[in-house]
Amino acid sequence: MPISIKFLPENRLVEASQEETLLEAALREEVDIPHSCGGFGTCGTCRVWVREGLDRLPPRNEVEQEMATDRGFDDHERLCCQNHPCAGLVVEIPTSDFED
Repeated sequence: MPISIKFLPENRLVEASQEETLLEAALREEVDIPHSCGGFGTCGTCRVWVREGLDRLPPRNEVEQEMATDRGFDDHERLCCQNHPCAGLVVEIPTSDFED
């Protein structure tokens, strides 16, 4: 059963399956999201702010936690390549590294 994910600021709804990452779903639907390492969690460019549904995401895995620690991410900052869809998820793609 598909899961709808909303990507801001474009306000785009993307249908995703639990087997794909948020990044894979976004790219399939041509949502413009940076991703320079190919989805391995080593660049941090697919970072998003979780605006709704953070409580439904699992804790960060080891790869994501290392990036979050190195870069000083807040709890609501997550990597699209390391997370899978969940119902009610709304994420915002930062327009610059200086906003929050």
